Order: sequence, then C-alpha cells, then structure tokens
Amino acid sequence: MKALGKGSIASWIRVGLTFAWILLWIAAIAVGLGAIGYGVLLALIANGAIDPALLEGGAGNAEIGGGSGDFHISYDQPGGGTWPVVVPSLLIAAVAIGGALIIVWRLRKLFDAFSSGEPFKRENAKHLRVIWITMLVIELSRYLLMGLTGILLANFGSPHVEANYTFSVDLSTWGSILILIVLAEVFREGARLKEEQELTI
Repeated sequence: MKALGKGSIASWIRVGLTFAWILLWIAAIAVGLGAIGYGVLLALIANGAIDPALLEGGAGNAEIGGGSGDFHISYDQPGGGTWPVVVPSLLIAAVAIGGALIIVWRLRKLFDAFSSGEPFKRENAKHLRVIWITMLVIELSRYLLMGLTGILLANFGSPHVEANYTFSVDLSTWGSILILIVLAEVFREGARLKEEQELTI
C-alpha cells in the first residue's frame, strides 16, 4: 500500500484522526458538564442543602425520602472532591483536551494534504509549527497547574487529603517537540524549493 495519495496509509490515518476528533469533543463536553455539575454541587453545599462532608472527607450519610422506602447512601471517602483538588483537575483536563483538539485538527489538515499527494505545501509547515507550540504550552501548563494544586492544597486543603508530588520531566514529550521543530523547518524548506522549481519551470 502506498504512503501518500488516495487510498494510501495517509488516507486511513486521516479517517482515524476524524474519530479521534469526535471522541475529543465528547470528552470536552463531559469536562464542561462536570464543571457545571461541580459548580451546582458547591452552590447546594453553600446553601446548606448538602452536607459539606460529602466533599471534605470522612464518613457521612446522604438520604432522600423517609420511612422504609428511603434512598440511603453511606460514604467514607478521603476528601478528593474538595475544590482545591477538583478545580485544578478540571483545568488540567481542559488544557489537555483543548490542546489535543488543536493538535488533531492540525494533523487532519496535514493528512488531507498527504492524502491528496501534496506533502510539501507551505501550510503544512505552519500546521507542524502550531502542533509543537501547542505541545509546549500543554507541557508548561502541566507544571504550572501541578504547582498551583500543591499551593491550593497546602493553604485550603482538607485534612483528609494527602498530596504527594514528584516533579518529573517527560523526555519523550520534549523529544517529540524538538523533532517537530526540525520537521516544521524541513517542510518549510521543502515548500520553498517546490515553489522555486514551479517558478523555474
């Protein structure tokens, strides 16, 4: 099977990227609904409708109804639902999914060109540049948000929550960013040479 053009490996990858695009939008909607739901829960706790222990940790009960047919839940959880944990988690998810949407969108544009048999277009260098910049922003945001989570937990955290952070540098991500920087320049140079050749002819 050929790598470029119609019916090629590139065209199959493009189909896979379309499915990834749909799944990422579903994940984005889920995170958005989760944020709204958490906001509603915080509002209900602030109004006294729900016991704050549900989020702060420890044992408790949640009851709906009364008598023999009531709905009753007992819980004993470590307080992982407090806002200093959930808000940074939602931000991390939003950054990761938002970045992934940008990357997949640009990859789809790249593989559109590959499927049409035109790899050295000036736009492809731009797509690669946007991809590595997005990856860089995601990685730096990860460090920032992990630091923010640690600060929030230290100042506003629940006694039931323990935070154990180990700073780690993902060499594969940084290696991928460096490779994409080089590839973006290769595609830019390839597009320039192709344009020069077309002008010469």
